[in-house]
Amino acid sequence: MSVLAIALFAAAANAHPPEVEQQLSFLVGDWTIKGLEANYRDHCTWFDARSFVICDTADRRRGEHHSIAVLGWSAADGHYTYQQYDDSGRSRTEPCYANGEKGLTCLGERRTKDGLVQTRSFIWPTATGLGIRQEKSVNAGPWTDVGRVDYVRRAP
Repeated sequence: MSVLAIALFAAAANAHPPEVEQQLSFLVGDWTIKGLEANYRDHCTWFDARSFVICDTADRRRGEHHSIAVLGWSAADGHYTYQQYDDSGRSRTEPCYANGEKGLTCLGERRTKDGLVQTRSFIWPTATGLGIRQEKSVNAGPWTDVGRVDYVRRAP
């Protein structure tokens, strides 16, 4: 096998399927929450040949809070991933799956003083931006609604 053939094979093996880019594309944008334009910004851009979306979030609603999230595809695990890191030193990694609203649903769990808290976070495109909703279950109890926010594009 020639060096060129090996290089082309390696590039093809590392490329993500086109549907991965299509599934993540709705996330890309400069977002805010209507009415909170001065205090909230979530700037999401493509990274590395459109394999990942990086979201840089600044939230000044209750002091200064900064976080970075990475959404992408795990070929090894066969699902999307959400990884988040914030200025308090916390981080989380969640598996995500395509949902029926042409978006993603991410599944998380963590231990707290109340026990095991499981979450389902739904994100989907809307006519004016993005919808984001979360549910939680404590110690395998019933799922309860945590809340919903609607992102709109920031004015240029």
